[in-house]
Amino acid sequence: MNKKQNLTPKQEKFMLALATSPSIVRACEVAGIARSTGQKYLKSVTFRQAWREYKSELMAQTTAQLQNASLEAVQVLRGIMLDDTASPYARQQAAQTVLSMAYKAHEVESVQEVLEEYEIKFSEMLDR
Repeated sequence: MNKKQNLTPKQEKFMLALATSPSIVRACEVAGIARSTGQKYLKSVTFRQAWREYKSELMAQTTAQLQNASLEAVQVLRGIMLDDTASPYARQQAAQTVLSMAYKAHEVESVQEVLEEYEIKFSEMLDR
């Protein structure tokens, strides 16, 4: 459900300014509203829900960009790790980073598998 639909044009403008401004005061200036109006918006349940949804969308976009960049990062690390002309320190750091990230990915996958198993069991219990 798109909570942004429930906002006024001024609230939408403030929300966009809030996302790109270093402070609430600056966001109010950019949006062309009084500081008291900005504070009122921030106290509104509707605005806060839309703001949370908007931040979540931004984070999803950021995560997708990071995932795309991670493929390039792995190639760079692997290149350094395998480069005989690179310093031993750089090669060791690259190898350590690759191993650390691989371990973390394995850990996340393991937790996800356990969680999925519990979801299945819980669902089966509810079906009884």
